[in-house]
Amino acid sequence: MSSRNIICILLLGLFLIMKAQSRPSFSTNMSVIYVPEDTPTGAVAYKIIASDTNNNPITYSMSGKDSAFFNLDKNTGIVTVARDLDREVTATLRVTIYARNKGGESQMTQIIVLEDANDNAPIFLNVPYHVSVYENETEGAVLFTVVTEDKDQGAAGTVRYQIMEVLPDAPYLFEIQQDGDVILNGTLNYTGKSTFYQLQIKASDHGGLYNGAFVIQNASTFAIINVKDVPDLDPIFLNIPYQTTVPENSKVGTTVLTITAVDGDRGINDEITYSILNSKPPGLFNITAQSGEIVVSHSFDREELLDFNAIVELQVMAKEMHHDINGIIASAVTRVSITVTDINDNTPAFYNCILGTCNFAESSKVNSFRTSIPEHFSSGVPIENLTIVARDPDQGMNGSFTLSLQGANASAFTVSPTEIKTVGVVQIAVKDSDIIDYEQRKVLIFEIVANDTTNPTKCCSTATVTIDIVDINDHSPEFPHQTYVLTVKENADIGTVVGIVTATDPDSGPFGKITYSLLPKSIQEFKVDNETGKITVENNTLLDREKRSIYYATVQATDGEGRKGTTSLEIVLEDVNDNRPVMSRESYTAFITENQGNELNIKIEAFDNDEVNANNSEIRYAIVAGDDQQNFTIDPISGDLRSIGPIDREAMTSSDGKIDLIVKAYDLGVPSLSTTVNVTIHVEDVNDNSPIFSQPVYNASVMEHTLGAFVTLVKASDNDATEINNRIIYRIENGGSGTFLIRSVLTNDAIPKQYEGNLTVDPAIALDYDKGPKCYNLNVSASDLGTPSNTAYATVRVTVIDVNDETPVLDPDSMRDLDVMENNTELGIVRNITATDIDTNHSLIYQLVSTVCYKSKIIDAQPDAPCHYWFGLYDNGSLYVNESSVIDYEEVDQVDMTIRVTDLYTEKNNASRIGKLTIHIVDANDNRPVFLALERVSVIVPELAPISAEVATVKASDNDTGKNAAIEFFVVKVLFIFLDGQSNNLSPDIFEASRSILIDGEYTATIKIKSSLDKTLRGQYKVTVEARDGGNPTLYASSDLDLITVDESYKTQLEFSTTPEKLQKNMNEIIALLREATNSNPYVASVTAVNNNKVQPLARQVAKSIMELYFVYNNGTAIPPEDINSILQFNPEAASKLIELGLLNIKETTESSNNERLSVAIIGGLVAGFVILLAIMVTALICSRASYKRKIKSITAMNTAKTITSDILQNGAVVPGTNKYTLEGANPVWNTVFDTPIDLGFEDTNSDRASVNSLDKNMVNAVEETYAKKPNTLEGPTITVETNHKMTEKTIDNYSTGEKAKPLSAALVDHDNNKEKESGTSGAGLHISHIKNIDI
Repeated sequence: MSSRNIICILLLGLFLIMKAQSRPSFSTNMSVIYVPEDTPTGAVAYKIIASDTNNNPITYSMSGKDSAFFNLDKNTGIVTVARDLDREVTATLRVTIYARNKGGESQMTQIIVLEDANDNAPIFLNVPYHVSVYENETEGAVLFTVVTEDKDQGAAGTVRYQIMEVLPDAPYLFEIQQDGDVILNGTLNYTGKSTFYQLQIKASDHGGLYNGAFVIQNASTFAIINVKDVPDLDPIFLNIPYQTTVPENSKVGTTVLTITAVDGDRGINDEITYSILNSKPPGLFNITAQSGEIVVSHSFDREELLDFNAIVELQVMAKEMHHDINGIIASAVTRVSITVTDINDNTPAFYNCILGTCNFAESSKVNSFRTSIPEHFSSGVPIENLTIVARDPDQGMNGSFTLSLQGANASAFTVSPTEIKTVGVVQIAVKDSDIIDYEQRKVLIFEIVANDTTNPTKCCSTATVTIDIVDINDHSPEFPHQTYVLTVKENADIGTVVGIVTATDPDSGPFGKITYSLLPKSIQEFKVDNETGKITVENNTLLDREKRSIYYATVQATDGEGRKGTTSLEIVLEDVNDNRPVMSRESYTAFITENQGNELNIKIEAFDNDEVNANNSEIRYAIVAGDDQQNFTIDPISGDLRSIGPIDREAMTSSDGKIDLIVKAYDLGVPSLSTTVNVTIHVEDVNDNSPIFSQPVYNASVMEHTLGAFVTLVKASDNDATEINNRIIYRIENGGSGTFLIRSVLTNDAIPKQYEGNLTVDPAIALDYDKGPKCYNLNVSASDLGTPSNTAYATVRVTVIDVNDETPVLDPDSMRDLDVMENNTELGIVRNITATDIDTNHSLIYQLVSTVCYKSKIIDAQPDAPCHYWFGLYDNGSLYVNESSVIDYEEVDQVDMTIRVTDLYTEKNNASRIGKLTIHIVDANDNRPVFLALERVSVIVPELAPISAEVATVKASDNDTGKNAAIEFFVVKVLFIFLDGQSNNLSPDIFEASRSILIDGEYTATIKIKSSLDKTLRGQYKVTVEARDGGNPTLYASSDLDLITVDESYKTQLEFSTTPEKLQKNMNEIIALLREATNSNPYVASVTAVNNNKVQPLARQVAKSIMELYFVYNNGTAIPPEDINSILQFNPEAASKLIELGLLNIKETTESSNNERLSVAIIGGLVAGFVILLAIMVTALICSRASYKRKIKSITAMNTAKTITSDILQNGAVVPGTNKYTLEGANPVWNTVFDTPIDLGFEDTNSDRASVNSLDKNMVNAVEETYAKKPNTLEGPTITVETNHKMTEKTIDNYSTGEKAKPLSAALVDHDNNKEKESGTSGAGLHISHIKNIDI
């Protein structure tokens, strides 16, 4: 072993010893973990991986509030789910993980990103969907819009719609767009199709993984579409054709047929009117405009008017009431056929005439007869006054008819004859004379029936016969009772009805008319009405029960022929209370002294002239009115009036000491009558009361410097009744002598008179508040004039007060502008309003007069503007914020308040002053920025995205104002997520947000690329953008943008046979064809020219330009280059056009370098660096030896090729290394084209200048330089070689005699490349080769 290897081993050992006791280290991909949100409880979420260079055991732990969602196996590091995960609730979890070993502890903050699972079905919003659509709605119109919400992300949150069912069956009538718009895909017809449709709409997401399976979530709802009719159809006749018959001689107005039409627009059902347009013959029928009834309008006889079996033809029009959608009245016409039929249309008729002189015209027909007969008319005798003739104009059997009687009175008469042919006289005779009684029936009515037996449907005619019974006088008047007893009040008025006595007489007319009379005629108090029998009072002055209590009389009844009847009558007078009691004296008078125990005793007497021992004469007594009547009582029966004890003169209500009582004497009659008498009682007064002040102390005040000013009134009263005992005189005894005056003033002249003491300042004395005294105590007396005199005393306290004549002044400091923060951050009192008043006695109160609200200097004039309730003002001037309302700067930013201060004690001048206080509402940063709707997914082609390129746009708004609403955007986090789900935190400086621009209240900024993007990364950038306002504290909101990258591995090269200029000219057409063929968006990276200076002139087609581009779908995915050829095969038409435009070949250009593998290799090299170094040294020795062996074989092959002559060559080229050679044992050198006459030039003397080492990297360049010096060298064709996805071009020259052969290494490379091209292991696409070579 060499010394160098020993040193390496020692260094490796030293390195391992240094790492022996190091702390565990986490794997590099542990900072961000992705866990599907549908991972079930107990399942493995991920595994924490940490390594220890010494392989010491490692234990794991986890902390943080989100660690409750997981369970961690401390030994294995396996993390399982402990609680249900929900990305829609919390999208990111943050935990701290720990790894411990003997060397210490390592920790890492781990972000667990919950990956979306398709666990939410779409939810329909704004349901139910119920719309009405007119039937003439245009095709393609949007009927309504379906709105759904799916909380999932990506395809799982993207909703597509489908109409599952349409009832009634019309599957293609409606179509739903993917934006939710339901459009009309055909035409509607209210009458011909359906009046409504029910749509079952299904909303489905695009599917996603859920619990390990690909799940598509969906939801369904129903929509009702009511079709509204429009007037576009004519009326429709029902039950056509219309044909009917009508008999001749039908009555005018007879309904023949009813025409029925309906509005063709059933949903509108307009009113239909009818009319007859034409009639043949005319005038026979009318039609009712509203009902459509065809009625007879003119009486007609078929024999006179029409031919046999004639038909009346009518043309009827039905017309709608209102205009249709074309502005005209819709109508329809139909034909009606009416056949007039023949009938036995003549029935027997009656005539009032004598046979032989009768006129049988239609106008002579009668249907009633009337006559009279006396009662009890003889039986069997025809009634002579009836001249009845019956006739039927029909012939033969149609003219025969029978006669009979019918009706309630038909049994009393007979008719003859009972049968008549054509014409005959009809006689009526009495059958039963007892029935002919006027008192039973005054009129007898019956009908003569003429029955045409040959016409069963219309057989009969009738004539009414009325027989009036003539009365005869065969009855006398009769009274129901023999005696009538009547009563009447003795005070009844003239005309008072005493009673009614009537008689009856069944006879009629004058025979039954009764007159009444009262007998004897000497009775003048009463009379009887000669027609009605009503007995009334004739002379009430003669009625007096006390003189005559009963009257006896006779009532006589006489009929028209003098026949009489009588009855007895007794009239009894009832007593009434018509006499009042009478007092025995006109009045009563008595005298007493107050407070004396003497008793008053007066007897009141009265009498009544009414009937004795009856209520009308029974008398009672009562005190009904008078002063102090409560002090007296009276016996109601005897009338004794007495006092109830001593009487106090001062307690009496009368001032003169006289008591007037009114005593009533009344009887017990109904109604009761009464009489009153006055009783006067005089009470004499004594001085038994002293004066009494109304209050012991009087407080009064008087303004200073007021001469003769009124101070106060003192009042004393004396309860004695007479003036000599209650007259009061006032005096100032002491305390204010010479300063104040008092005099007695009469204040009430009524008895008892009232006197008050008017206390005033002496007109010659001026009170001075400053010099004093400021208060006086006066002793005032009040004395009456009685004997002996009585006196009372009181104190009057007089205060001298200062005059308040100054107006208060508001303090300017308290009225300065005030700033108040919104949202009630300042509650309670925010300012104390103060004012000053130089008066010594003042009381200031503060009032809020008005409040004016402003927003941006504009007055809010609404009476209930919000700021009216924000502030209040206490009486003491404290301005406070009302806790029940919330101050909002966004509604009002300035409040002007008018405040008034008032001095309640001001006596002169103005007592109030007002001022204005302006309150500025300070905006609080209380609204966070809100991101507006934006496209959260964008596609980036890093190669085509230069620095400052815009990749997305963000918008946000803030409801605050000023700096609180100014929004700026910041990129705070950039996370790159690889295709395998792994992620890597990148510097936020990769992207930046531009300065925001305010447009219509919205702040907009663009997200730009700040530094170059790595075009080899495959995956997407998750960029977190924050919107921050300018408030303090700053409020922010964040949103994530997904920027899907299309890396360089998707770049495809297209070779064209046209120049770059012509390619640029055809660029739009080429891009359109590629877009059509691939259904993607082609992004062109570059168009470059191909250097073809060494191409053989005989080549048919060569590439002149290369277009590099990407094929990107809208969802961010791209088409790999190897799939382009197969995709074009499905669209041969587009591929053919592309070939016509010069397309030659499709190639890959992806580099094979892989950063991830390189990183892993570097990390592995660091761990085992020393071992690898040793292996490299050994490999180098082996390769060096093999190199020399290969050079010897190469020289041998070249010498062998030199021996080949043109005589033994086959037709075509001699190419070593292929089957195109003539000698066996030749060693393959390279695969290219040779001209046989040309020597390979192995023995050129210049070969000594080049190294024979085929591993020499500079050999190719050296040889090419040699070729360049040969002036007669012919350039060979250009061959495209694709190796490991890297495209190179090699030019193979045809050398002249004497040139050096190509180095072996280059030949081997060319050989291998040709094998790959023919086997198809590299480069998918259209490959055009100009050389036909067949490998061994």
